Amino acid sequence: MATSDAFRFESFILRISFLFVGQFALYEGFQDWNRGRADIYWEVAVLTTLLYGVSLLIIVMSLMPTRTILRFRDLSLAPVILSVITSVYVVAEIAYMREYRTDVLAFSQYAAILALKGLNPYHQDMTPALSMFSVQPSDLTPLNSGNFILPTPFQYPALQFLIFVPFVLAGLRDMRWVLVACEFVIMVVLYFKAPVNLRPMVIIPLFAGSDLMINFTASSVSDVLWVLPLIGTAFYLERRPAVAGLLYGVACAFKQPPWLLAPFLAVYLWRLDAGDPASKLHRLVRFFAPAVAFFGVVNLPFAYQDPAGWFSNILTPISANFVMLSQGPAILSEVGLFTVGRLFYSILAVSVFLVLIANYYIYFDKLRYVLWILPGIILWFSFRALTSYLIYWMPLMIASLILWYQAEQTASPMGKG
Repeated sequence: MATSDAFRFESFILRISFLFVGQFALYEGFQDWNRGRADIYWEVAVLTTLLYGVSLLIIVMSLMPTRTILRFRDLSLAPVILSVITSVYVVAEIAYMREYRTDVLAFSQYAAILALKGLNPYHQDMTPALSMFSVQPSDLTPLNSGNFILPTPFQYPALQFLIFVPFVLAGLRDMRWVLVACEFVIMVVLYFKAPVNLRPMVIIPLFAGSDLMINFTASSVSDVLWVLPLIGTAFYLERRPAVAGLLYGVACAFKQPPWLLAPFLAVYLWRLDAGDPASKLHRLVRFFAPAVAFFGVVNLPFAYQDPAGWFSNILTPISANFVMLSQGPAILSEVGLFTVGRLFYSILAVSVFLVLIANYYIYFDKLRYVLWILPGIILWFSFRALTSYLIYWMPLMIASLILWYQAEQTASPMGKG
């Protein structure tokens, strides 16, 4: 591609990106102006006015001369970052009045408080967290027994609450801002890892709607915590498997969904090149040894008194008698079209899991970069399949696209030129 054509292409990409982020921020500003009662709360009035101003600036810049827009290419981050800050503030501090909308974040912060008191969260009842953080019954996970929660100890790996310990010590009351910080890091990493001429485009899938980077966080969904280390796993997987493995262990120490990646990552590392079995096995060990070691070091202090009990607790989100609740195939049973229960969809999800592993191994050359969405597909077939089980894999898919693009550029004659 000639230099002039490359600049025209790059400036066109920038213009489209500027229009998108500007329009998205305008929409979010309008939503915040309404739900945040800008006519009552001065801080909402200031934030929405600033958001509108930045949005209009970005929209105007989309039609500025090429030299100008190339010079200010990174300004496309400003409206989306300001949108996240404004919207999370409005939803968390005003619309929900500092109430947590999930039991997970409430339990996690409460567990951090218990840990600071020298108590083992895996040996304590978590239910006091619900009143402490004003979690409403409608926001709890219902059980088939008719109850909403299990009066059990903490049900997630230890890093899920340990991450909040320093922020509790610092006096932070709302841990949603920790989640927002993780989102910013994810956004910046993906942006600057992308090729320069395509950078503004990589953030568009993150803001295809308000949920991924805004509403789920404001509603206290904490999955972004495990997404961040998995981004590092994706970028280091081939070049530095030990670092990638360590980061994978970090992700697994937050929550259970990353565990589903283990067989696919094993296939990836085994099929990566045509090396001899010994070198492939060595690469697997270099990846999984740090992952297992980190997971063990983080969890061992809380598991040593009762390993079986601890293991049973962290399997609760998988094994508990939760009601069927799905935005996948199981919804057909919820509405009475099929008279099959949880067991059927559990077997279906396991079957899909095994089929995907086999296909990923056999067709690795074609499916190599698709591995990051495969856990979401598996979960979609289970008896509990919510949007949050799918949508948090999107940043990993963007990382995969970046890696795929870079690999193709390196392999092609034009990429080498």
